[in-house]
Formats: sequence, C-alpha cells, structure tokens
Amino acid sequence: MITKEISTEESIARILSTPLVQRVNRPAYGSKLFELIDKPVTDEWVLLASDYTYEAIENNEERVVVKNVSISTGDEVLINIEYLENDTLKNVSVDLGGINATA
Repeated sequence: MITKEISTEESIARILSTPLVQRVNRPAYGSKLFELIDKPVTDEWVLLASDYTYEAIENNEERVVVKNVSISTGDEVLINIEYLENDTLKNVSVDLGGINATA
C-alpha cells in the first residue's frame, strides 16, 4: 500500500478541526478548539483559541515550528498561523466554519 503524505497546510487544518480524544488510537491528536463552540468572542476567547492552536500544532505536526498565531473574528473565525518549515517562513489561514463563535 502506498501512503501519500498530506501537505503541511492540510495537516494543520485537520489537527485544528479534530477534537482531542476523538481518535481512539491517538487520543492526544487534535485540539481543544471545540471547547470554544458557541461561546462569546472576548479577549479571553481569542487568547484561548491562540493557545489551543499553538499547543495542538506543536504537539501534532513535527514538520513545523509555530512562530505566530493570530485570530480574525467577524462573520467567520479565521486562525492565521505563521510557521517555519525547512527554514522557510510560511503562512496558513484556517477557517473554523464548524466553530460558531458568537459576538
């Protein structure tokens, strides 16, 4: 069987959209972002979302080193991640359409 390695961007999106303990064989895979579903977007919410994002990527994606996480809120929640991969600075934005934050 040939296994295709997924891109870093796709891996990051999967990690962030997977709740912790959802995968039986890998309970530490995923993020705590789902704890923020339907909670009001406050300064604390943004801080927790940033922390959960950083923690999830650092624990589950060994190809990257996270440099910065920022959260864009509005009609949709976007997590913007700046990271190093093979000594190259890259950016990815993840739309958390499944996470409904309330204003």
